[in-house]
Amino acid sequence: MTTGEGIWNITGRTVPYAIADGYLVAQNMYDGIMYVFGKGKTSTTLTAPDIGIAKGTTVAIKGTVLDMSPAQLGKPCVSKDSMSTQMEYLHMQHPIDGLDHNIQMKGVPVVLTAMGSDGSIVEIGTTMTTAYGGSFGISWTPTKEDTYTIMASFAGDESYGSSMATTSLVVVPAPEPTTLPEQIIPPDYTMTIIGAAIAVIIAVAIVGVLVLRKH
Repeated sequence: MTTGEGIWNITGRTVPYAIADGYLVAQNMYDGIMYVFGKGKTSTTLTAPDIGIAKGTTVAIKGTVLDMSPAQLGKPCVSKDSMSTQMEYLHMQHPIDGLDHNIQMKGVPVVLTAMGSDGSIVEIGTTMTTAYGGSFGISWTPTKEDTYTIMASFAGDESYGSSMATTSLVVVPAPEPTTLPEQIIPPDYTMTIIGAAIAVIIAVAIVGVLVLRKH
């Protein structure tokens, strides 16, 4: 309003009626529906394995960040740069990759942390959601036995309000390494058997010679 710099854009034939508390009310002349533009509520979900995992085992932590606005309830949240494409696709019958089919939408960042039973914090990392499903996933390898509270936080941006979710993860002791008993190798009697067989053959041969001489 003061500099002329564009804040957001949506292609359509709309007539603005009022702006209040950060929301713009306008009528879409294409379909006659009244639209309200503004920050949308979001919902973050989070899941981790329901069984205890051994210390040192890599675990997958997954979840979603979804738009809870009435007009696109349950749709994936997208980045600020992808917002126009997303809204035009959902409400203006535009292609999901833009009118020129050259846009790849992006998701939003999610920060994951783990809090131990003693209040200590472990930074798991930051990952991005998928713009076409709203899901995210990250791997983590706990190095200490404990019952952790895993937290996923979406800080919000100019398009969405913030949201977070928590879940629990139990890390149990790593299994003790298995020690195999020392295998006793039986003695090899092969040569002894061969030697005995040869001796028997020789003895039989000698007896045969003696018998023949006697005759």
